[in-house]
Amino acid sequence: MAGPGASTPARTASAGEPRGAARRRALRAAVVRLIGQGGIAAVDHRAVAAEAGVPLGSTTYYFASKAEMIASALASAADGEAERLRARRDSGALEVAPEDVPARLADVFLHAWEMDRTTQIAQFELYLEAARNPELRPAAERWDSAYRDLIAAALERAGVADAARRAPIVSASLVGLLLDHVAGNSSPAELRDQVVELIARFAAA
Repeated sequence: MAGPGASTPARTASAGEPRGAARRRALRAAVVRLIGQGGIAAVDHRAVAAEAGVPLGSTTYYFASKAEMIASALASAADGEAERLRARRDSGALEVAPEDVPARLADVFLHAWEMDRTTQIAQFELYLEAARNPELRPAAERWDSAYRDLIAAALERAGVADAARRAPIVSASLVGLLLDHVAGNSSPAELRDQVVELIARFAAA
């Protein structure tokens, strides 16, 4: 992750990837980093170009406006993290004894939350922007759905009745714990303990 104020050069296209796709991806990643460092207000064409290490004209070529850049970057971040969560769900990581599910799910979430702080902040910026911009709501829902699917699988493994119905409640609680952590009110160890206790309480209900 680039530190505050750092500039990360655009990645070159990988084999088989069109140069335009690589440039667009680099610009979206730069937007997410800027949001993590300074919020939505930190994003403009010049700042994004500098952060991505590309000519200024690249930003206006791929994105007509600041709003379009932000929407595209946040939607891309949501899809990327949703994919990671689903990969963890499908990896067999939850194939443990029912009593071990709370600790295992905590580890799975903490692994997912090891994404850099800028992406964590981008998640909450996405929620706020989705409240103002209906076009972003599907992306926010995809991210939330990935959380709920993983949690439902864990609760089912723990033997919880109505796991799918309870999953949204647990998901909202976990997001609240993450927000509290991002705000600096808990350490990683405290966050893990909180997640374990939350899942254990639902598993015992």
